[in-house]
Amino acid sequence: MKNYFLCGSVLALTLGVASMGSLYARSTQTAQNEPQQVQPNQQDDMQQPEAKAFTGMIVKDGNRLVLQDPASKVSYKVDDENKVKDYLGKQVKIIGSLDASTNVIHVDSIEIVS
Repeated sequence: MKNYFLCGSVLALTLGVASMGSLYARSTQTAQNEPQQVQPNQQDDMQQPEAKAFTGMIVKDGNRLVLQDPASKVSYKVDDENKVKDYLGKQVKIIGSLDASTNVIHVDSIEIVS
């Protein structure tokens, strides 16, 4: 009787462990197939830097037009020189986002500052 109980216990334990492994494999496979979801505000943060105001004068730097900040003595390239060409030599405020790796302002809007 003791042998039957011992064999039955071992068999039940083996089946239990095997079924748990099978369930774990299914949940891992399902999790790998599901696309990762990103919160909407996190996705926006990753794609677009925040728009800021940049003030300075539009000047020529070689063949390029740049925004020169007189306070910090920093010159910023602009992504589209056609947007700023009419403001050459004028004090302006540009609203846009800065790509710090290339020092380029992506211009959203521009206006003359008096």
